[in-house]
Amino acid sequence: MDIYFIKSGYNSYGGGFKAPFTHLGRIISDRFEAEKIEFSFQEIEIQLAIFSNKPKGNNKEVYTNWFNKLPVYYRGKSMVRVTLPIFKNEEDLNDIFKWIHEVFEIIARKKKKDDVLNVERMKEVLILLETELNKTDLWELNKKYESILRQETIAKRLKERTERQNRVIENKRLIYDLRFYYRFENIDKLYFTPYDHRLCNKILEKLRERKFRLPDYTHIYLSISNSFENALYEAVRVETWFAYGVAVLENYTDYENKNEKEKQRIVFDLLKQGLHDIANIDKLDMDVLNEVLNEVEQGLMK
Repeated sequence: MDIYFIKSGYNSYGGGFKAPFTHLGRIISDRFEAEKIEFSFQEIEIQLAIFSNKPKGNNKEVYTNWFNKLPVYYRGKSMVRVTLPIFKNEEDLNDIFKWIHEVFEIIARKKKKDDVLNVERMKEVLILLETELNKTDLWELNKKYESILRQETIAKRLKERTERQNRVIENKRLIYDLRFYYRFENIDKLYFTPYDHRLCNKILEKLRERKFRLPDYTHIYLSISNSFENALYEAVRVETWFAYGVAVLENYTDYENKNEKEKQRIVFDLLKQGLHDIANIDKLDMDVLNEVLNEVEQGLMK
């Protein structure tokens, strides 16, 4: 089961706890699973509504009336949301667990007759977890969960790539866009400018001229980092209209010491690497792709 904490203020929504409480929802979920605490839904969203003394605009009365009606409980088909009123934004473990106990008390009161939830055991597990966390180095625990979630994300990306590679699908959609994204430590967003945009546009123009087609997406994004795992981790695919190819530049700090021709070559090689990666996964037309890449490469030599 997934447990999410979402903090909100007046006219603002989104954002969870900061470190070292970032993964508290997952920690609670893992403990419930280990203790075999079952729920009749797959997701719990805990929205912490922080009171504002000075709401902006002409909505003070509306806002006050809304806030005074909290907490609010909502149950959907496979999820529960509890919106809880809070009066300070401190991220202290004891304060957080006061909110947690209140939320799960509400969930317990709203339990349906046919729900499987063992209320007393759930409350007992939360009390034991709070006691344990008060004796734990929370920063180390946060680091541990960062690593766990990273590996799970990479495994998920690998699985998605394998599924794409094994499917049978016709390439019917004309390519619409090609973008170059990179994530390196202490590197700004203009590191590869202007060659990233310039070469992407050249390659895209020639691919469109040749009616280069994709399966069920229209945008190709390239994720570049200093290792395959890092690049894959950053390849967040939240929509189906784009897909990622992956490329690696290990000695990325050397780039800024290169001359302009060398820089252009490095960016082209990264584009080529990433495009070959996605072409191999999705069985794109490699002949057309290589024809375009060779043509652009010849232009670099002039």
